[in-house]
Amino acid sequence: MCARQEGQVAVLYPEYHVLVMQECCHPVSTVMARHVERQLDRRPRWVTFVDLSGARIRVRADAIESLEHSNPETREMWRRFRAERELEQPPSL
Repeated sequence: MCARQEGQVAVLYPEYHVLVMQECCHPVSTVMARHVERQLDRRPRWVTFVDLSGARIRVRADAIESLEHSNPETREMWRRFRAERELEQPPSL
């Protein structure tokens, strides 16, 4: 999600969390991630949250696989890691 600002691209959500499920992922704010964690601590059958687009979502709690934090530094490290792996020579078979 980006917005134009005087010839530059300003990132609207540089830091967010990702609620990961088997079939999909939903980006959520830090406040919403904490809300989801509090709900999961109570072991409910359903979890309700609002993603970054404003959509209200209700999912079965057992469908949630993880809740991951994402920030610019972490994403840069993953880009560097993947680029370095691509430069490696594959092992001989």
